[in-house]
Amino acid sequence: MLRSKKSPGFVRIGLFNLLIRTVVAPISFLFSFLAVRYLSSISIETFGVWQYIYVLITGYFTIPADLFSSITSRYSAEGKDVGGIIIINAIAGSISSLVYFILIPIFMHSAGYNQSLYFYTAILLIVLIYLNRISGSVAIGKSPRLTAISASGFQVARLISALVMMFYLNLSINAVIFAYSLGYVVQIAFNLGFVNARLGIDFKVALSAVKKSIVFIMNYVQLMIEATLVWVVVFIVNSAVPVSYFESALIISNLVGWSQAATDGLILKLQESKDPKLIETAIKFYFSVGGIFLLIIFVDGERLLYVLRPEYIASIYALIVLSFSTFVRSAYTIFYKAIYMADESLAVESKGEFKGHTARLTTRNVIISAIGVSSSLFLIYLLRGGNIYKISPILAVFISLALLINSLGMFFSSYSMSKKIYNFNFPLKEVVISLLISIVSSLPFIGLSKVRAIEQLIIMAELTSLALGLYIVLSYILNPYARYLIHSIIREIKNFKL
Repeated sequence: MLRSKKSPGFVRIGLFNLLIRTVVAPISFLFSFLAVRYLSSISIETFGVWQYIYVLITGYFTIPADLFSSITSRYSAEGKDVGGIIIINAIAGSISSLVYFILIPIFMHSAGYNQSLYFYTAILLIVLIYLNRISGSVAIGKSPRLTAISASGFQVARLISALVMMFYLNLSINAVIFAYSLGYVVQIAFNLGFVNARLGIDFKVALSAVKKSIVFIMNYVQLMIEATLVWVVVFIVNSAVPVSYFESALIISNLVGWSQAATDGLILKLQESKDPKLIETAIKFYFSVGGIFLLIIFVDGERLLYVLRPEYIASIYALIVLSFSTFVRSAYTIFYKAIYMADESLAVESKGEFKGHTARLTTRNVIISAIGVSSSLFLIYLLRGGNIYKISPILAVFISLALLINSLGMFFSSYSMSKKIYNFNFPLKEVVISLLISIVSSLPFIGLSKVRAIEQLIIMAELTSLALGLYIVLSYILNPYARYLIHSIIREIKNFKL
């Protein structure tokens, strides 16, 4: 394992965060399950409208919150005072909330939904997401293991409050909004209350962050382009039903996104050392453990969709596409983090940030996303006019394909650039073996049991456990890095017992 006197090793941080997030993963899924079942029981349109609101907020009106994230993580890792950045971020959140407030009538008309209360209540989410993103950025740069703990607090608080607001107060979409809000409050408190970072106010650093963050704006233009898929589809077919099918698959595919926790320590370690072996280790580690999350989708994806709502089982193909997309995009973050941590133009005192590596990468990503989204929307436009409930699963696949195309383009583009900067060796053997083992380990268990009742969830756990056991055995035999990792984990456990 990589070790450092300054902080825990990269793999140790990754294993810790993966363990914590995996433990609370059932809580996350239970919340998603309850939200989908509760809102869909009101009507499929109700669930679709909630997802429409959520995508609008996260895809458009919280972009400045993300805009400061990367540069804040870097400055936090460098030991800079980041309190001023938090203040500026709060101001940006207020402005964004005002713009959203003004545009609500337009959004309601586009969705064909006349319940304005839920749209207005969602303003609370905008404010809290801003605070949560910036506090999380501070934590990931200085105390990356804290982010897993705070994320766990978010999941627990969100679930408990959801149970009360859904089934006792029966607040419909507001139940989900308030549950998210309380979860964010808990996470923000953890991030800022326990992080080992400098929260003093230095407006020189803050203003530099504002200037440098403009470099990242193209990265979020890309996210805006992708978010456009949802509301344009709603506009084309004049219904939120296709969004329900797409989002049901997206909710399950988010399980794969947990694998990104494996790379949480990369920013901190790259600040301490620009050793190319860090990148190579990150790739090996990510694919070795990340394949487990793909395996879960292969084995239980169809059953998980059924549990959300029987009709959503038609989203299985969208789920497979989205899962690969999420897996590839999480791998992309390894190269993305490596690039902006090595970009000298992003330093507080430097100039020429628009000519740096990060600026070039994010510009490429926008072009890639425009191509993927345009192709998808063209196919959706051709399919319009059919029975909305019959074509919605197909529309969900088309939306998902756009994201997969974008993720693949981003991965190869960022790899090419980071390779030139660090000159690391890409561990192709470990990557290919991990993906093949994930597929092979899942094949014997696919379709063994069709879920026809929620009580059969125990079967899912049993099949996943068997598939996971096979994955570990094959990885130990065929993947040299996985074998080394397993030995290292056993050694750490033995040392801990002593």
